[in-house]
Amino acid sequence: MPSKTHPLFILLRVTFFAFASFLFSLGCLLADTPLQRHYDAFAGHDALQHASWGMMVYDVTADTLILEHNSNQRLLPASTQKVLTTTSALFMLGHDFLYETTLQHDGEITGAGVLQGNLYIKGSGDPAFGAIAMHDSLALDSVYSEWEKVLRAEGIHQVDGHIISDERVFDEEMVPPRWLWSHIGNYFGAGSSGLTVHENEYTVYFDAGEVLGGPARVSHTDPLIPDMSFVNDVTTGPIGSGDQVYIYGAPYAAERHLTGTVPLGAESFPVRGSMPDPPRFAAQRLKDHLIANGMEVNGQATTHRRAARDGVIPLDTREDMASWRSPNLFDILYRTNMASQNSYAENLLKTIGYHTQDEGSRTAGLQAMEEYWEVYGMDPDLGSLHDGSGLSSSNRLTPGQLITVMAAAANHPTFNILFHSLPLAGYSGSLANHLRGSASEGVLRAKSGFLQNAMAYAGYTPMQNGSLAAFVIIVNDYDGNAAGMRNQLLHLMNSITQHDGSVL
Repeated sequence: MPSKTHPLFILLRVTFFAFASFLFSLGCLLADTPLQRHYDAFAGHDALQHASWGMMVYDVTADTLILEHNSNQRLLPASTQKVLTTTSALFMLGHDFLYETTLQHDGEITGAGVLQGNLYIKGSGDPAFGAIAMHDSLALDSVYSEWEKVLRAEGIHQVDGHIISDERVFDEEMVPPRWLWSHIGNYFGAGSSGLTVHENEYTVYFDAGEVLGGPARVSHTDPLIPDMSFVNDVTTGPIGSGDQVYIYGAPYAAERHLTGTVPLGAESFPVRGSMPDPPRFAAQRLKDHLIANGMEVNGQATTHRRAARDGVIPLDTREDMASWRSPNLFDILYRTNMASQNSYAENLLKTIGYHTQDEGSRTAGLQAMEEYWEVYGMDPDLGSLHDGSGLSSSNRLTPGQLITVMAAAANHPTFNILFHSLPLAGYSGSLANHLRGSASEGVLRAKSGFLQNAMAYAGYTPMQNGSLAAFVIIVNDYDGNAAGMRNQLLHLMNSITQHDGSVL
């Protein structure tokens, strides 16, 4: 063996160190990608000093993990949880699934055109029934006009019985028990119902006072809700201060407490709230519609839940008269994700439970999803979820669980339905005003989540090598303001679009 001073040994040593230096430089070069730089900067940001956060980037084309951090940590996902719920609905209900709401009667029609019995509106859990926000043709009066034609075609001009909403396809839990009191009276806390109508929302309009701090008056509501009353403590705030109103009220309770401010100078200023009892509203609206169009209705407008207290006895032997089919599932999922519609997500969750477990409940839907996704290799424990929309601050999901669902979706024949339901960078939904002029504009799609110092994104983007990446980023308990954290996450997401696909 040559000595350490032998020329051959020196040559070998120089060659070794040169090769090692080359490998190190090559490694640095490969690691020096936009994604690596932004990830490193993000991971070291002061805003994360006290935060819990996780991230995962997965190449669904190559079936390769690109980057992960705390991917098995349970975190508050906020509305990114809707990706789990809508994908589950797509897979478990089928892309061609339709809801059907049915008009029924239980009596006899006399030769004189009198229905001696009750009319029923049998709900199916359709989140879009009477949802004018989706399309004008879905307005409740448009539906009822079609049903009125059916009644007249049967020769009916008088109903001697009651109009009863049958909401029993779902349980009576409109609002999950872990939603906050400050949420459930407002539009985003509308919850679910077996007979959802008008997205379970109404709008209350305010006229501001003439001076700061003065009382603001309730002028009207749209639609008019039977028996609903207000305790109004809303005052007048500064010009341009926007909607600072909170509405407090429990499901099925008619009284609503209004607090906060509306801006000085505002007239008919709209604030959206959650409807106390959607099935009852649906029955009353049908009764009012028929009377307004010349038909006599002698009974009450009530619901199956309220029937006993109203002295009404519903019958289960009925005859179908007409039905109303929902928009297709793509439109429902689009509305759920694009507008982050909580009531749609809650209805979808209970629909999953009803059609797979024969129980239209939140718990049945979560159990069904847990069993379904275990087959795909997801950590099966979804016991830390308490709703379908992500509104509960008690929810916990891991980035890895969401990525499992998203990777499965990307390899499913119906992927385009989910993909196009997500907001598009620079164009739509929560990303309409973000990432314009960047590599991600017009190509990155993601569902955002924002709730009580939790911010998250879950979506897809094409990378520079042509592969499609699925990504999940969830940050809880960050320091600083929401705008600053959002900018950090947007830069990080854009660097995924700019990535060359290499494993980091």
